Amino acid sequence: MRRRRLLAATVVTAAVAAVLAAPAVAAKKPPVGFGKPVRVDKELGGSEGFVFYSARHKRLVYTAHLGTTLLLRDGLTDAPVGTAGFASTYRNQVPLWTSDDLGKTWKRVDMAGGFFANPAASNGFSDPDLTEDASGRVYGTGINLANDALFSSTDGGKTWLTGTPQCHDGDRPWLAGGAEDEVFVATNSTPQGPIVVRSTDGGLTCSTAYATRRGSGWTGYGKIFYDRRTDTLFQPAVFGNNGLGLAKLEGASKKFDSGTPGSFSAVEVVDDTSFNTFWRAVMARDSAGGIYLVWSTDKRGDGTGGCDGARTPRANEVMMVHSADGGRRWSKPQVVARTGTTLLQPWVVAGSRGNVAVGWFQYDSVVDPNCAPDKAKVNVKTAFLYGVGGRSSKKYTVDAVGAPVHLGAICDHGTTCVATGEDRRLGEFFTLALDGTGCVMVATGDTRDKDPVTGGELPTARPLFVRQARGPSLTGKTCR
Repeated sequence: MRRRRLLAATVVTAAVAAVLAAPAVAAKKPPVGFGKPVRVDKELGGSEGFVFYSARHKRLVYTAHLGTTLLLRDGLTDAPVGTAGFASTYRNQVPLWTSDDLGKTWKRVDMAGGFFANPAASNGFSDPDLTEDASGRVYGTGINLANDALFSSTDGGKTWLTGTPQCHDGDRPWLAGGAEDEVFVATNSTPQGPIVVRSTDGGLTCSTAYATRRGSGWTGYGKIFYDRRTDTLFQPAVFGNNGLGLAKLEGASKKFDSGTPGSFSAVEVVDDTSFNTFWRAVMARDSAGGIYLVWSTDKRGDGTGGCDGARTPRANEVMMVHSADGGRRWSKPQVVARTGTTLLQPWVVAGSRGNVAVGWFQYDSVVDPNCAPDKAKVNVKTAFLYGVGGRSSKKYTVDAVGAPVHLGAICDHGTTCVATGEDRRLGEFFTLALDGTGCVMVATGDTRDKDPVTGGELPTARPLFVRQARGPSLTGKTCR
């Protein structure tokens, strides 16, 4: 018996040794991936950015928050070169760049006097957005805490000559292009609350008539979308503190033409959830009219381990719910990402029927973002989902940048972050978009650069661009 045990032990030992000696099997590479990250500008601020593909002009346009209120206050004193560069390029406008080689290189839009756009049309350093109307006219926006500027370009972003610095008074405008020379502007107006106004002259003027995007127990929240086929405006809607749904204005252009646009209607889709970011949810529409709503949850446990004595944070999820028929029927909420760490600020973009990409900031541990440790790493993750709702759906998750874009806290208390010296350089969101072949593009802020003299933290993030360079696009083509 003892001899048999010794033989068995010898066999097991040999087997273990063989396994240890065998070459490691490399992890299977996902069929999708991104190319090398590109710094859009080494001097200008660039969080809360948007990248947009102008199909008519085969050109990419990039815009971002200038950084005036997306600051690390200590960076103003610890980074003399960075601060001097910020001051010398400050024009009280959102910066603009263009690329004719799919983002490999970028050119700063530069008008006389160093302006990014016609100063008679563009005034405001923050809250950018981009859209395009049916004629290929590209629209941008920016605010100066008291105005919503609206301006446009007819040459794919090279020059921005038309517009008005006072489309409306308000905060956080969102754009949706309509028919030729038509664009809708959602804003949080001081006197009227959440509304939508319209321009029909390429952004030169905006309507006094407005549609209300708020109802009993709900408010329209986030970027708006326009369906030209059905003449309908869409926007995510938040119900109370923990409900999520869809708001829409049917017959939008016709109602504005009548002079009485009326109000959006809304339906609740998810009635018991939570949100850990300022923009509670974001949405996308695919080419078949499918709608996708995405958000990140706020999981909390017992104790007071959060910021300022808040409940202790727990690992959370990025969630999604979708409708294949324009909002009549909805799927059950599905988990897009659950990593055992803290995830926040998701964004979503859609291509052909059922094909979407969801991006988010991902910490390397469980943290409360507003007071995360200085060494906590933040990466940009992206999930590619093909055939959502079908029997053979697929999902691949990759790191878009391949390295952290930030260390430490991400303050979302608005402008008070600057007053208290907290780090607000990444802002409240980053975005995804599609190029002409349906390949996914990422526009995000990046705080890795340091002052060349002191090595200190810069006062603002820098704009970063990444494009999908491998695998199927969201419209069925191949990305290279």
